[in-house]
Amino acid sequence: MASSRSDKVGDLLKKEISLIIANQIKDPRLQNINITAVKVSDDIGIATVFYTVIGESIHKSKSSIDKEILIKASGMIRSNLSKKIKIRRVPKIQFRFDESIEYSENIEKLLNDLKQ
Repeated sequence: MASSRSDKVGDLLKKEISLIIANQIKDPRLQNINITAVKVSDDIGIATVFYTVIGESIHKSKSSIDKEILIKASGMIRSNLSKKIKIRRVPKIQFRFDESIEYSENIEKLLNDLKQ
């Protein structure tokens, strides 16, 4: 039961954090950030926010810069979340670069290379 609650909270946080980044954070360096998933601990204490950078190619060095900006904005994001959603406590937010898209692109490239 706890996991379904944390899944629901994660889905809600994903939607709200995406909206906050898109509409309320004025930093132009975060315009290309896409929130891909939010995993919330069973006690709703920590939310791990997975993100990607939309653009030509994904560079890990650039994503670390984006992560620093996101970490600096996390207090403001939590504050906005506390006003928008009704849960007892807003979880602490951790940002993690989502490598699954890059990983799947590499697998697809390898499969295409094998076909040829």
